[in-house]
Amino acid sequence: MSELDFYLTYDEPVPYKGLKIYPAIMRHYLDFHAYVTCLLYEKNSIPNPKIISMSYLRYLFYLTEEEQSPALYLCFMLLKMVLKIEKEDDLKFYKKGEKAYFSVKEEEYTSEDFDKIKNIICIQNEIEQIDETVKKEIRDALKKAQEYKMQQNQNKMCSLEDQMLCVLISSSLNLEDIYKLTIRKFSKILSRIDHKMHYEIYLSASMSGFVEFKDKNSIKHWMSDLTQEDKYGDVKIDKDEMQSKIDGINNPNGAKR
Repeated sequence: MSELDFYLTYDEPVPYKGLKIYPAIMRHYLDFHAYVTCLLYEKNSIPNPKIISMSYLRYLFYLTEEEQSPALYLCFMLLKMVLKIEKEDDLKFYKKGEKAYFSVKEEEYTSEDFDKIKNIICIQNEIEQIDETVKKEIRDALKKAQEYKMQQNQNKMCSLEDQMLCVLISSSLNLEDIYKLTIRKFSKILSRIDHKMHYEIYLSASMSGFVEFKDKNSIKHWMSDLTQEDKYGDVKIDKDEMQSKIDGINNPNGAKR
């Protein structure tokens, strides 16, 4: 059990050095997801030692100053939202030499503090952070494979509005209740509703005697853990299979051994 579990379970704000970091709610879904892009830049994938050596917060300054990016503005709006800052003058970003800082009501925070807050925000709102232990080229290839697979699937995920309507008609919640849900809790409710429905269909089919599942463990109970261990697991293939495909392309008329 992590130290954040209590706050995540009960949708409580996470305390950090005098600050309270609030989870975003569905009412602010679109704004939040526009702002949070500022936390997802692939800084360390840029082959520039100067950029790699920068802190993430300093990199936001670099993007704003050198590339006219809205990065720092997005970050300002994001922190203003999750810290529930009412007066804009209470939140400031600045540099001292080459080091970046921000302050809330004159209380100073370092780039290291920013990294920790960044991590909390992502965990709190189920924002997947970039796994830079995997090469960018491989991540890009896996992402393209996943996007291609989704394009072939006619059962595409519906719009955000329709997702909210799905929860509405599948629960006792009304729209105002849904708007007040945290994004994290809404996502979990939606997944659980979908899983419960499929579980009941599969179980009913299995018990009818007309359908038999080869894998008896394929029917996961609707209260089973739904944690996805590997986001790209469904599009990955092992090394031997990859080599076999490459050999087949290079030698299409070759006999199998």
